Amino acid sequence: MTGRLHEWLSRAATDPVFRFSARGLDCTISVAEPGTNPGSGAALQLGPDPQLCPGAKGDITLSAGAEVWDRVLSPLPPPGYHSFGALLRKSDGPVISGDPVLMAQSLAALERLIELARPDATPFGGFGFPHDPATVVGQRRQITGPGGHRATLHWLEAGEGTPVVFLHTAGADARQFQHQVADTELQAKHRLLAFDMPWHGLSSGQDDCETTADYLLTEAAYLGWVSAFIESVVGGPVILVGCSMGAAIAMAMAAHRPDLLRGVIALEAPLRSPGRKSDLLTDARVANGLHNPAYVRAMLGPACPQRQRDEACAIYAQARPGVYMGDLHYYSEEYDGAALAPAIRDGAVKIELLTGSYDYSASPENTRSLARLLDPAKVTFTEMEGLGHFPMIEDPDRFRDHVLPALARLETP
Repeated sequence: MTGRLHEWLSRAATDPVFRFSARGLDCTISVAEPGTNPGSGAALQLGPDPQLCPGAKGDITLSAGAEVWDRVLSPLPPPGYHSFGALLRKSDGPVISGDPVLMAQSLAALERLIELARPDATPFGGFGFPHDPATVVGQRRQITGPGGHRATLHWLEAGEGTPVVFLHTAGADARQFQHQVADTELQAKHRLLAFDMPWHGLSSGQDDCETTADYLLTEAAYLGWVSAFIESVVGGPVILVGCSMGAAIAMAMAAHRPDLLRGVIALEAPLRSPGRKSDLLTDARVANGLHNPAYVRAMLGPACPQRQRDEACAIYAQARPGVYMGDLHYYSEEYDGAALAPAIRDGAVKIELLTGSYDYSASPENTRSLARLLDPAKVTFTEMEGLGHFPMIEDPDRFRDHVLPALARLETP
Protein backbone atom coordinates (compact mmCIF):
# COMPACT_ATOMS: atom_id res chain seq x y z
CA MET A 1 0.00 0.00 0.00
CA THR A 2 2.86 2.41 0.79
CA GLY A 3 4.01 2.26 -2.83
CA ARG A 4 0.52 3.16 -4.06
CA LEU A 5 0.35 6.12 -1.67
CA HIS A 6 3.74 7.39 -2.88
CA GLU A 7 2.69 7.02 -6.53
CA TRP A 8 -0.54 8.90 -5.83
CA LEU A 9 1.19 11.88 -4.20
CA SER A 10 3.92 11.88 -6.86
CA ARG A 11 1.23 12.22 -9.51
CA ALA A 12 -0.31 15.13 -7.59
CA ALA A 13 3.05 16.92 -7.33
CA THR A 14 3.22 17.27 -11.11
CA ASP A 15 -0.48 17.84 -11.81
CA PRO A 16 -1.08 21.40 -13.16
CA VAL A 17 -4.46 21.79 -11.45
CA PHE A 18 -3.13 20.61 -8.10
CA ARG A 19 -0.11 22.90 -8.37
CA PHE A 20 -2.35 25.87 -9.21
CA SER A 21 -4.63 25.06 -6.28
CA ALA A 22 -1.63 24.94 -3.92
CA ARG A 23 -0.12 28.30 -4.93
CA GLY A 24 0.81 30.36 -1.89
CA LEU A 25 0.50 27.48 0.58
CA ASP A 26 3.38 26.45 2.84
CA CYS A 27 2.32 23.23 4.53
CA THR A 28 2.64 19.48 4.28
CA ILE A 29 -0.10 16.95 3.53
CA SER A 30 0.59 13.37 4.60
CA VAL A 31 -1.26 10.11 4.00
CA ALA A 32 -0.40 6.96 5.91
CA GLU A 33 -1.52 3.66 7.38
CA PRO A 34 -1.69 3.58 11.19
CA GLY A 35 0.68 1.14 12.82
CA THR A 36 3.13 1.02 9.92
CA ASN A 37 6.80 1.85 10.34
CA PRO A 38 7.64 5.55 10.83
CA GLY A 39 8.61 7.03 7.51
CA SER A 40 6.57 4.53 5.50
CA GLY A 41 3.77 6.97 4.71
CA ALA A 42 3.71 9.53 1.93
CA ALA A 43 3.85 13.29 2.37
CA LEU A 44 3.73 16.23 0.01
CA GLN A 45 5.26 19.61 0.80
CA LEU A 46 3.15 22.34 -0.80
CA GLY A 47 4.61 25.56 -2.12
CA PRO A 48 5.87 27.00 -5.41
CA ASP A 49 7.23 23.56 -6.37
CA PRO A 50 5.39 20.75 -4.50
CA GLN A 51 7.77 18.00 -3.47
CA LEU A 52 7.30 14.45 -2.22
CA CYS A 53 8.72 14.15 1.30
CA PRO A 54 8.57 10.48 2.38
CA GLY A 55 7.90 10.09 6.09
CA ALA A 56 7.51 13.79 6.80
CA LYS A 57 5.01 14.77 9.50
CA GLY A 58 2.02 16.45 7.92
CA ASP A 59 0.37 19.71 8.94
CA ILE A 60 -2.72 18.02 7.48
CA THR A 61 -2.80 14.24 7.96
CA LEU A 62 -5.02 11.49 6.61
CA SER A 63 -4.50 8.14 8.30
CA ALA A 64 -6.39 4.98 7.34
CA GLY A 65 -6.01 1.26 6.95
CA ALA A 66 -5.30 -0.40 3.62
CA GLU A 67 -8.96 -1.33 3.08
CA VAL A 68 -9.97 2.36 3.28
CA TRP A 69 -7.21 3.47 0.92
CA ASP A 70 -8.24 0.70 -1.49
CA ARG A 71 -11.70 2.28 -1.68
CA VAL A 72 -10.33 5.81 -2.12
CA LEU A 73 -7.90 4.66 -4.82
CA SER A 74 -10.41 2.53 -6.72
CA PRO A 75 -11.47 3.69 -10.22
CA LEU A 76 -15.03 4.19 -8.94
CA PRO A 77 -14.97 4.72 -5.17
CA PRO A 78 -18.16 3.98 -3.24
CA PRO A 79 -20.17 6.90 -1.84
CA GLY A 80 -18.37 8.42 1.12
CA TYR A 81 -14.90 7.67 -0.25
CA HIS A 82 -15.02 9.87 -3.35
CA SER A 83 -13.89 13.28 -2.04
CA PHE A 84 -12.12 15.00 0.82
CA GLY A 85 -15.40 16.50 2.04
CA ALA A 86 -17.01 13.07 2.04
CA LEU A 87 -14.06 11.52 3.89
CA LEU A 88 -14.32 14.22 6.57
CA ARG A 89 -17.87 13.09 7.24
CA LYS A 90 -17.25 9.33 6.97
CA SER A 91 -17.26 7.75 10.43
CA ASP A 92 -15.28 4.74 9.23
CA GLY A 93 -13.06 6.72 6.86
CA PRO A 94 -9.56 8.12 7.44
CA VAL A 95 -8.69 9.91 10.65
CA ILE A 96 -8.12 13.47 9.42
CA SER A 97 -6.35 16.10 11.50
CA GLY A 98 -5.25 19.65 10.87
CA ASP A 99 -6.05 23.24 11.73
CA PRO A 100 -9.53 24.05 10.33
CA VAL A 101 -8.41 27.34 8.79
CA LEU A 102 -5.40 25.66 7.16
CA MET A 103 -7.64 22.94 5.75
CA ALA A 104 -10.00 25.61 4.39
CA GLN A 105 -7.06 27.43 2.79
CA SER A 106 -5.91 24.11 1.30
CA LEU A 107 -9.33 22.75 0.37
CA ALA A 108 -8.98 23.16 -3.40
CA ALA A 109 -5.68 21.25 -3.28
CA LEU A 110 -7.14 18.59 -0.97
CA GLU A 111 -10.15 18.00 -3.20
CA ARG A 112 -7.93 17.80 -6.27
CA LEU A 113 -5.68 15.36 -4.40
CA ILE A 114 -8.59 12.96 -3.77
CA GLU A 115 -9.74 13.46 -7.37
CA LEU A 116 -6.28 12.32 -8.50
CA ALA A 117 -6.62 9.12 -6.47
CA ARG A 118 -8.54 7.87 -9.52
CA PRO A 119 -6.18 8.84 -12.34
CA ASP A 120 -8.50 8.16 -15.27
CA ALA A 121 -10.93 11.07 -15.35
CA THR A 122 -14.10 10.51 -17.36
CA PRO A 123 -13.76 12.41 -20.67
CA PHE A 124 -16.54 14.59 -22.04
CA GLY A 125 -17.93 13.10 -25.24
CA GLY A 126 -20.50 15.73 -26.09
CA PHE A 127 -24.19 15.80 -25.32
CA GLY A 128 -26.23 12.74 -26.16
CA PHE A 129 -29.38 14.74 -26.87
CA PRO A 130 -30.35 17.63 -29.18
CA HIS A 131 -28.55 20.57 -27.59
CA ASP A 132 -28.42 24.09 -29.01
CA PRO A 133 -27.31 26.90 -26.67
CA ALA A 134 -27.99 29.45 -29.41
CA THR A 135 -31.72 28.93 -28.86
CA VAL A 136 -31.47 30.17 -25.25
CA VAL A 137 -32.23 33.84 -24.62
CA GLY A 138 -31.20 35.82 -21.55
CA GLN A 139 -33.76 38.34 -20.33
CA ARG A 140 -33.97 40.91 -17.53
CA ARG A 141 -36.89 42.70 -15.95
CA GLN A 142 -37.41 44.77 -12.83
CA ILE A 143 -39.80 42.87 -10.59
CA THR A 144 -41.50 43.85 -7.39
CA GLY A 145 -41.12 41.05 -4.89
CA PRO A 146 -41.95 40.36 -1.24
CA GLY A 147 -42.74 43.39 0.90
CA GLY A 148 -42.59 45.70 -2.11
CA HIS A 149 -38.83 45.15 -2.55
CA ARG A 150 -37.52 45.56 -6.08
CA ALA A 151 -34.83 43.79 -8.07
CA THR A 152 -33.89 43.39 -11.72
CA LEU A 153 -34.07 39.65 -12.24
CA HIS A 154 -32.22 37.82 -14.99
CA TRP A 155 -33.41 34.56 -16.48
CA LEU A 156 -32.65 32.11 -19.27
CA GLU A 157 -35.57 31.12 -21.50
CA ALA A 158 -36.36 28.90 -24.48
CA GLY A 159 -39.24 26.87 -25.89
CA GLU A 160 -43.02 26.97 -25.88
CA GLY A 161 -45.66 24.95 -24.06
CA THR A 162 -46.08 23.84 -20.46
CA PRO A 163 -44.03 26.26 -18.34
CA VAL A 164 -41.16 24.75 -16.36
CA VAL A 165 -39.24 26.98 -13.94
CA PHE A 166 -35.81 25.89 -12.66
CA LEU A 167 -34.41 27.05 -9.30
CA HIS A 168 -30.66 27.05 -8.70
CA THR A 169 -28.78 25.88 -5.62
CA ALA A 170 -27.35 27.97 -2.77
CA GLY A 171 -24.56 30.29 -3.88
CA ALA A 172 -25.04 29.56 -7.59
CA ASP A 173 -27.18 30.82 -10.48
CA ALA A 174 -29.37 29.77 -13.39
CA ARG A 175 -26.42 28.53 -15.47
CA GLN A 176 -26.75 25.27 -13.56
CA PHE A 177 -29.76 24.51 -15.79
CA GLN A 178 -28.36 25.89 -19.06
CA HIS A 179 -28.16 22.43 -20.65
CA GLN A 180 -31.79 21.59 -19.87
CA VAL A 181 -32.96 24.94 -21.23
CA ALA A 182 -30.86 24.27 -24.38
CA ASP A 183 -32.47 20.84 -24.90
CA THR A 184 -34.40 21.36 -28.13
CA GLU A 185 -36.61 18.30 -27.58
CA LEU A 186 -37.71 19.74 -24.25
CA GLN A 187 -38.23 23.12 -25.91
CA ALA A 188 -40.72 21.60 -28.35
CA LYS A 189 -43.25 20.97 -25.57
CA HIS A 190 -42.17 23.23 -22.72
CA ARG A 191 -41.50 26.86 -22.00
CA LEU A 192 -38.26 26.57 -20.03
CA LEU A 193 -37.16 29.33 -17.65
CA ALA A 194 -34.30 29.46 -15.15
CA PHE A 195 -33.85 32.65 -13.12
CA ASP A 196 -31.20 34.10 -10.84
CA MET A 197 -32.31 35.11 -7.36
CA PRO A 198 -31.43 38.68 -6.30
CA TRP A 199 -27.65 39.02 -5.71
CA HIS A 200 -27.03 35.87 -7.78
CA GLY A 201 -25.72 35.53 -11.31
CA LEU A 202 -26.80 38.45 -13.50
CA SER A 203 -29.64 39.59 -11.25
CA SER A 204 -29.24 42.82 -9.32
CA GLY A 205 -29.32 43.16 -5.60
CA GLN A 206 -32.48 44.23 -3.84
CA ASP A 207 -33.60 47.87 -3.69
CA ASP A 208 -30.41 49.17 -5.32
CA CYS A 209 -28.23 47.50 -2.68
CA GLU A 210 -25.36 45.63 -4.33
CA THR A 211 -23.32 44.75 -1.23
CA THR A 212 -23.83 41.40 0.48
CA ALA A 213 -22.36 41.99 3.94
CA ASP A 214 -25.79 41.59 5.57
CA TYR A 215 -27.28 39.10 3.11
CA LEU A 216 -29.38 36.39 4.81
CA LEU A 217 -31.99 34.36 2.93
CA THR A 218 -35.22 33.47 4.70
CA GLU A 219 -38.07 31.22 3.66
CA ALA A 220 -40.48 34.15 3.56
CA ALA A 221 -38.25 36.16 1.21
CA TYR A 222 -37.49 33.18 -0.99
CA LEU A 223 -41.17 32.24 -1.30
CA GLY A 224 -41.92 35.83 -2.21
CA TRP A 225 -39.36 36.05 -5.01
CA VAL A 226 -40.27 32.69 -6.54
CA SER A 227 -43.97 33.57 -6.43
CA ALA A 228 -43.29 37.03 -7.91
CA PHE A 229 -41.30 35.54 -10.79
CA ILE A 230 -44.01 33.01 -11.62
CA GLU A 231 -46.80 35.60 -11.41
CA SER A 232 -44.94 38.41 -13.22
CA VAL A 233 -43.05 36.51 -15.92
CA VAL A 234 -44.91 33.24 -16.47
CA GLY A 235 -48.40 34.34 -15.54
CA GLY A 236 -49.74 30.97 -14.43
CA PRO A 237 -49.01 27.65 -12.71
CA VAL A 238 -45.68 25.97 -13.51
CA ILE A 239 -43.82 22.75 -13.03
CA LEU A 240 -41.20 23.81 -10.50
CA VAL A 241 -37.79 22.10 -10.68
CA GLY A 242 -35.45 23.04 -7.85
CA CYS A 243 -32.15 21.61 -6.65
CA SER A 244 -30.89 21.61 -3.05
CA MET A 245 -31.89 25.03 -1.72
CA GLY A 246 -34.16 25.26 -4.77
CA ALA A 247 -35.68 21.88 -3.89
CA ALA A 248 -36.29 23.06 -0.34
CA ILE A 249 -38.21 26.11 -1.51
CA ALA A 250 -40.07 24.02 -4.10
CA MET A 251 -41.36 21.93 -1.19
CA ALA A 252 -42.28 25.14 0.64
CA MET A 253 -44.13 26.35 -2.47
CA ALA A 254 -46.08 23.08 -2.53
CA ALA A 255 -47.08 23.73 1.08
CA HIS A 256 -47.83 27.46 0.84
CA ARG A 257 -48.50 28.36 -2.84
CA PRO A 258 -49.95 25.26 -4.52
CA ASP A 259 -52.05 27.56 -6.70
CA LEU A 260 -48.88 28.42 -8.65
CA LEU A 261 -47.85 24.80 -9.27
CA ARG A 262 -48.60 22.05 -11.78
CA GLY A 263 -46.15 19.79 -9.97
CA VAL A 264 -42.71 19.74 -8.33
CA ILE A 265 -39.45 18.00 -9.21
CA ALA A 266 -37.22 18.33 -6.16
CA LEU A 267 -33.58 17.44 -6.82
CA GLU A 268 -31.48 16.61 -3.75
CA ALA A 269 -34.26 17.51 -1.31
CA PRO A 270 -33.44 16.72 2.32
CA LEU A 271 -35.72 16.26 5.27
CA ARG A 272 -33.24 18.60 6.95
CA SER A 273 -29.61 19.43 6.20
CA PRO A 274 -27.90 20.83 9.32
CA GLY A 275 -24.21 21.66 9.42
CA ARG A 276 -23.75 22.94 5.88
CA LYS A 277 -23.28 26.60 6.85
CA SER A 278 -19.66 27.46 7.67
CA ASP A 279 -18.12 30.82 8.55
CA LEU A 280 -15.10 29.77 6.47
CA LEU A 281 -17.22 30.24 3.34
CA THR A 282 -16.71 33.97 3.91
CA ASP A 283 -13.42 34.50 5.73
CA ALA A 284 -10.71 37.00 4.85
CA ARG A 285 -8.05 34.35 5.52
CA VAL A 286 -9.50 32.04 2.86
CA ALA A 287 -9.61 32.55 -0.93
CA ASN A 288 -13.34 32.06 -1.46
CA GLY A 289 -12.88 31.70 -5.22
CA LEU A 290 -10.86 28.53 -4.58
CA HIS A 291 -12.46 27.31 -1.36
CA ASN A 292 -16.18 27.54 -2.23
CA PRO A 293 -15.95 25.64 -5.54
CA ALA A 294 -13.97 22.95 -3.70
CA TYR A 295 -16.61 22.86 -0.96
CA VAL A 296 -19.18 21.77 -3.57
CA ARG A 297 -16.78 19.65 -5.66
CA ALA A 298 -16.86 17.21 -2.75
CA MET A 299 -20.49 16.37 -3.56
CA LEU A 300 -20.08 15.54 -7.27
CA GLY A 301 -20.33 12.06 -8.70
CA PRO A 302 -16.77 10.77 -9.28
CA ALA A 303 -17.53 9.26 -12.70
CA CYS A 304 -19.23 12.36 -14.10
CA PRO A 305 -17.36 13.90 -17.06
CA GLN A 306 -14.47 16.01 -15.84
CA ARG A 307 -15.52 18.94 -17.99
CA GLN A 308 -18.95 18.95 -16.36
CA ARG A 309 -17.53 18.56 -12.86
CA ASP A 310 -15.35 21.59 -13.51
CA GLU A 311 -18.23 23.57 -15.03
CA ALA A 312 -20.39 22.87 -11.97
CA CYS A 313 -17.67 24.25 -9.70
CA ALA A 314 -16.76 27.25 -11.87
CA ILE A 315 -20.15 28.84 -11.14
CA TYR A 316 -19.24 28.94 -7.44
CA ALA A 317 -15.96 30.71 -8.17
CA GLN A 318 -17.92 33.67 -9.57
CA ALA A 319 -20.51 34.22 -6.83
CA ARG A 320 -20.58 37.35 -4.69
CA PRO A 321 -18.86 36.97 -1.31
CA GLY A 322 -21.29 36.07 1.45
CA VAL A 323 -24.12 34.91 -0.83
CA TYR A 324 -23.41 31.19 -0.41
CA MET A 325 -23.25 31.47 3.36
CA GLY A 326 -26.37 33.66 3.44
CA ASP A 327 -28.28 31.13 1.33
CA LEU A 328 -27.23 28.32 3.65
CA HIS A 329 -28.92 30.15 6.52
CA TYR A 330 -32.17 29.14 4.88
CA TYR A 331 -31.18 25.72 3.53
CA SER A 332 -29.23 24.43 6.52
CA GLU A 333 -30.78 26.25 9.47
CA GLU A 334 -34.36 27.31 8.68
CA TYR A 335 -35.68 24.73 6.22
CA ASP A 336 -37.53 21.82 7.85
CA GLY A 337 -39.21 19.31 5.57
CA ALA A 338 -41.07 17.74 8.48
CA ALA A 339 -42.80 21.04 9.23
CA LEU A 340 -43.92 21.39 5.59
CA ALA A 341 -44.99 17.77 5.15
CA PRO A 342 -48.54 17.95 6.59
CA ALA A 343 -49.63 20.74 4.23
CA ILE A 344 -48.01 18.99 1.25
CA ARG A 345 -49.53 15.65 2.21
CA ASP A 346 -53.00 17.18 2.44
CA GLY A 347 -52.63 19.14 -0.80
CA ALA A 348 -52.98 18.10 -4.43
CA VAL A 349 -49.46 18.85 -5.74
CA LYS A 350 -47.62 15.82 -7.12
CA ILE A 351 -43.97 15.58 -6.06
CA GLU A 352 -41.03 13.90 -7.82
CA LEU A 353 -38.00 13.44 -5.55
CA LEU A 354 -34.70 12.72 -7.36
CA THR A 355 -31.49 12.32 -5.33
CA GLY A 356 -27.96 11.36 -6.40
CA SER A 357 -26.27 8.41 -4.73
CA TYR A 358 -23.08 10.43 -4.04
CA ASP A 359 -24.82 13.33 -2.29
CA TYR A 360 -24.11 13.63 1.44
CA SER A 361 -25.80 17.02 1.94
CA ALA A 362 -29.15 15.49 0.99
CA SER A 363 -28.38 11.78 0.94
CA PRO A 364 -30.76 9.27 -0.61
CA GLU A 365 -31.75 8.10 2.86
CA ASN A 366 -32.35 11.69 3.93
CA THR A 367 -34.70 12.18 0.99
CA ARG A 368 -36.40 8.85 1.70
CA SER A 369 -37.12 10.16 5.21
CA LEU A 370 -38.86 13.15 3.61
CA ALA A 371 -40.79 10.93 1.21
CA ARG A 372 -42.10 8.78 4.07
CA LEU A 373 -43.90 11.83 5.49
CA LEU A 374 -45.78 12.50 2.24
CA ASP A 375 -48.76 10.89 0.56
CA PRO A 376 -47.40 7.84 -1.34
CA ALA A 377 -50.09 8.35 -3.98
CA LYS A 378 -48.64 11.77 -4.86
CA VAL A 379 -44.88 11.26 -4.37
CA THR A 380 -42.27 9.29 -6.30
CA PHE A 381 -38.70 8.86 -5.06
CA THR A 382 -35.82 7.94 -7.38
CA GLU A 383 -32.20 7.43 -6.39
CA MET A 384 -29.95 8.51 -9.27
CA GLU A 385 -27.03 6.10 -9.29
CA GLY A 386 -23.63 7.66 -9.95
CA LEU A 387 -24.80 11.26 -9.59
CA GLY A 388 -24.12 13.76 -6.85
CA HIS A 389 -25.62 16.97 -5.50
CA PHE A 390 -25.74 18.85 -8.84
CA PRO A 391 -27.07 16.25 -11.30
CA MET A 392 -28.37 18.71 -13.90
CA ILE A 393 -24.91 20.13 -14.61
CA GLU A 394 -22.44 17.47 -13.47
CA ASP A 395 -23.87 14.93 -15.95
CA PRO A 396 -26.75 16.31 -18.07
CA ASP A 397 -27.07 13.11 -20.10
CA ARG A 398 -27.47 10.78 -17.15
CA PHE A 399 -29.72 13.31 -15.40
CA ARG A 400 -31.95 13.47 -18.49
CA ASP A 401 -32.72 9.76 -18.09
CA HIS A 402 -34.36 10.62 -14.76
CA VAL A 403 -35.92 14.03 -15.32
CA LEU A 404 -37.80 13.16 -18.53
CA PRO A 405 -39.77 10.33 -16.87
CA ALA A 406 -40.43 12.59 -13.88
CA LEU A 407 -41.83 15.30 -16.17
CA ALA A 408 -43.96 12.72 -17.96
CA ARG A 409 -45.43 11.46 -14.68
CA LEU A 410 -46.31 14.99 -13.60
CA GLU A 411 -47.98 15.73 -16.93
CA THR A 412 -50.07 12.54 -16.85
CA PRO A 413 -53.54 13.28 -15.44
